[in-house]
Amino acid sequence: MKKHLPFILIVILFSILGMKALTHPGLFTAHDIWHQVARLYHYHQAILAGQFPPYWISNLSNGFGYPLFFFSYHLPWIISVPFLSFGFEIPTTIKSLFFISYVFSGIAMYSLAHELLKNKWAALVSAIVYLWAPYHFLVILVSAAMGTAFVFLFLPLILLGIHKQNILLIASGMAGSILSHLMTTMSLLPMITIFTIWTLSRNPKSLIKILIGFLLGMGLSAFYLIPAVYYSHLTQVSTGAFSDIYKKHFVSFSQLVYSRWGYGIADTAKEMNISFQVGIVQWVAFMVAAIFVIISVVPALAKGWSASGGKAGIHRIPVLAILLSFLVSVFLMLDLSRPLWDFASQFVTLDYPTMFLLPATFSGSLAAGYFIHTLKSKLRILASLTLIAIAIYTNRNHLRVNEYTYIPVKDYIASEMTTNSFNEYLPKTADAKLLSEPVPPSIHHFSFPGVNLYIDGKNIKYDTDDRGRVIIPNNVENSKQTTVKIKFEDTILIKISKSITIASIIISGFLLWQKRKLKSLP
Repeated sequence: MKKHLPFILIVILFSILGMKALTHPGLFTAHDIWHQVARLYHYHQAILAGQFPPYWISNLSNGFGYPLFFFSYHLPWIISVPFLSFGFEIPTTIKSLFFISYVFSGIAMYSLAHELLKNKWAALVSAIVYLWAPYHFLVILVSAAMGTAFVFLFLPLILLGIHKQNILLIASGMAGSILSHLMTTMSLLPMITIFTIWTLSRNPKSLIKILIGFLLGMGLSAFYLIPAVYYSHLTQVSTGAFSDIYKKHFVSFSQLVYSRWGYGIADTAKEMNISFQVGIVQWVAFMVAAIFVIISVVPALAKGWSASGGKAGIHRIPVLAILLSFLVSVFLMLDLSRPLWDFASQFVTLDYPTMFLLPATFSGSLAAGYFIHTLKSKLRILASLTLIAIAIYTNRNHLRVNEYTYIPVKDYIASEMTTNSFNEYLPKTADAKLLSEPVPPSIHHFSFPGVNLYIDGKNIKYDTDDRGRVIIPNNVENSKQTTVKIKFEDTILIKISKSITIASIIISGFLLWQKRKLKSLP
């Protein structure tokens, strides 16, 4: 560990420099910043009210209730609990969460790159280029996409676990990614599949451990994953404006190579005044790695080259996985891939194609480290400093936010009807017009699994009107003395999902204890 400490400290230093904008008082204008403030507030308030983890937020949707945390991510807000408990304000907590995701993503990338390449300079370059990437700055400083920011951290851990056939590392990486942003995690599946195939080509016996790791990861996140998947068909996500959002957000190839930095949004990705570039260093590293494959790896493989021979040894094969991951990610952001998206949309609701910028950024950053690895030792330091300098120079204008703000938290909360731009998680039976209408004299709550009606302390099976509201059945006596209460309670499915998570935590603890016990043996 001591031999890595100077390099890790350099990664931390570059993290501080990259996120210096977060040290400014107040918050800043960003696409999702209003959503994030309101989500953190409602998550914390639900916990204080005794609901953990939260699912249904009763005072959203104009007081009709909203299944926000059935479907929105949990992990960043769980991490926020100690901050708020110690008296941190919501704006400070949000900025702290972004910084935590940023610095630890760099450390995670360093760990993975060193494990693959066995060279500290190569690992350092991969980590810094991963941190100082256009999309990384866009996610935090332009979009304020909290969930995606944390997925940057967990992707290296997943691949590190696969490479080492470490069940706990795979499980924690998968669970962390799912609980940070499920849709972005789906964009990682092609890369994860490619790296898994590469690992199995080296060691077919590792399949069982890898599968157990994935299953355990899904088990750890089951309290969120199972309800999110099962109940999604009861919402408007597949029928509203969000269902076709992917069709407008394919980018051009030139935008991925270079596009001007900006902060505005538009109806389509091609019209947006924001940058979707992968990164100059990432593209250079990809091209160099591709040339290396053409002149070295392909002829060697054609001659039946042994994995134990040659200068680069077994590390020549990962570059194929890196390149393929990069190409697949780029392809899936272009119009050429539209038929695949159209086909997949028949089965699942899809997000923005630009979410594949994360695996593209990741593979390009790993390729940069691989380039350093292939050089002779005398050239490595010079080449490393050169790539880092290019990353700094080409991203020098990406370190700023658009504008700092000092808006009271209560204004953020009051302005957010559902904390989703398209109100896509409204119950399918709910009339969205009720969100903007005056509050009617009714029970004033939407119907959804887990929403229960109590009359004089008794749980009553209620009816749902044609606008999706809970109504008292006609056969129930009502009087001025009647006490009516709406309460959210865990459904059977949620209880089962929570039990799976608890069991997975116990299994993970046992595996960790067993591993430490084996290490302590003489």
